[in-house]
Amino acid sequence: MGKRAAATVTASLTVMCLSVSTASAETRLGDTQILSASVNGGKPLVIGTAARTTFPATVTASDPDGIDYIDAWLYRGPATAPTGAMAASNKPPCTAVDATTTRCDFWFTLGEGLYNADAGTWRLYVNAKGLDGDGHHKEAAASFTLQRASKLTANAAPEPVTKGRPITVTGALSRVSWNDSAYHRYAGQPVRLQFRTPTGAYTTVRTVTAGPTGYLRTTVTAARDGYWRYSYPGNTTTGPANAPGDYVDVR
Repeated sequence: MGKRAAATVTASLTVMCLSVSTASAETRLGDTQILSASVNGGKPLVIGTAARTTFPATVTASDPDGIDYIDAWLYRGPATAPTGAMAASNKPPCTAVDATTTRCDFWFTLGEGLYNADAGTWRLYVNAKGLDGDGHHKEAAASFTLQRASKLTANAAPEPVTKGRPITVTGALSRVSWNDSAYHRYAGQPVRLQFRTPTGAYTTVRTVTAGPTGYLRTTVTAARDGYWRYSYPGNTTTGPANAPGDYVDVR
């Protein structure tokens, strides 16, 4: 790796004064180049009531003279005034892909101190330096979405039911509050009512909006045997959820 490795501290959601606050969105000096970066494999990170969660970030950079070091931080909000930030919780193991290219694997840890306001988009700031003194920094080399976990229930009744008669499907949508580590009803969200036959795949029948208390209710006509469920696609702050399918025998 050369002269030094990236400095790391225990991850924290406390706002830190990062160098991104005074730098431009991207600066490149010479021929050092950040080739790729990803956080959590490019997937959203959905967290329920777990007290501790660790997830990865990977950065690859190159320079004809070789890479000296790679630094990376996560932050939320505008780069000039971040509302939250995390440093890696490890000294990143870095691997020389070849004489010019280096890959570093960072790990970030979320523990106590996670609040609902922390949900949303986080960006990865990366600073790479070459052995020749060249450098490349990006304020948003990658990003990921930190989401609150959600839960759904569904109950289809009556069971059994006569063909052509109504089936009422009720349920409730909830999501975790990181402020108190408990699930609370989630109102006003679009939730999909879905159906499948015993051997088929789920298809969406209609969209139902969760009421003021997160309650779901709709009526359909009994046509054939199968499973009914509610499915929530999620949003920028809340992860998706599927209720277990409830089987109805149509006679």
